[in-house]
Amino acid sequence: MQHIAEKESKSIADLVAESLIQLNGTARTNLIKSGFDDFDNSFGGFGLGEFVVIGGRPAMGKTQLLVNLSLIISVDTPILYFTFDLSDYALTKRFISSISDIAINNLLQHNINDDQKDRLALVEKEFKKYKIFINDSLSNSISALKAHCQKMIEEKGVKVIFVDYLQMMRSNKYRNSRELEISYISRELKNIAKDFNVCVIATSQLSRAVETRGSSKHPILSDLRDSGAIEQDADKVIFIYRPEYYSFECDEEGNSTAGLIELILAKNRNGRLGTVKLLRDAEFTNYRNFDSYKNEFSFSASRLNELTAKYPMLNTLIDKLDLDTEEPPF
Repeated sequence: MQHIAEKESKSIADLVAESLIQLNGTARTNLIKSGFDDFDNSFGGFGLGEFVVIGGRPAMGKTQLLVNLSLIISVDTPILYFTFDLSDYALTKRFISSISDIAINNLLQHNINDDQKDRLALVEKEFKKYKIFINDSLSNSISALKAHCQKMIEEKGVKVIFVDYLQMMRSNKYRNSRELEISYISRELKNIAKDFNVCVIATSQLSRAVETRGSSKHPILSDLRDSGAIEQDADKVIFIYRPEYYSFECDEEGNSTAGLIELILAKNRNGRLGTVKLLRDAEFTNYRNFDSYKNEFSFSASRLNELTAKYPMLNTLIDKLDLDTEEPPF
């Protein structure tokens, strides 16, 4: 493996000068936008050099969040995606599901109707605009993973690295202690982010303590599984939480939790903490900005035709209100 060159020490005057150039907007920002408005407005997005951990219990939607982030970010910024839970082909079907809005179960079971086949025919061309590189190996060798990251950074300009998920990784260095092993892996992922000035985003399982907690099932930092080093090393810790998973149908104010996703920023070394809301679609293929559903009143043309066929009197109302019948932009 090619070793990283030792960095020269810099004077504080030079560092201040460089920082002021960035703050004045004449240098490229170090922030990567998530594409989710509330998250970006509240927390700025993700920073180059940051190690970000996204934690959640099984079936919370961690992989789907990474898929959505990958599609948003990779239009402008090359990303490298390490998948250790799914094969590269299984993960690719998640990407196809997200772009086509076809439920992943339909794709896996080849249960596809004619309309969906027409949508799939357009998928291959659509993916040419995304700069996404997927690797489903290297889970057992941190040194090989680090070398591959360096190669892709130098050759493809990769700026964001996804790891799904952290507990699937292994290291021969600490085979007899899972806690020490995870601590070592966490520290190395942090080093990759810092040494190469890229953003590393890794998903992490949570312990079962969440399930045994009382009325509130919101995760906390101590729920991170296998090692406290994950919490220590991470620049940001984000928990993904679905009230529906625990059969909570309404929030404390009586609002429906159908499709609701909460992103809980529980640690932020470079900013404030807080929670933002997203919504998922019925097929669990994509997440949307929370306000995009609540503030828009529009029907797809096909759905509107279905309603007016059943209730002809709606045509008169539509003419008066001049309702937007355009297909939504997603």
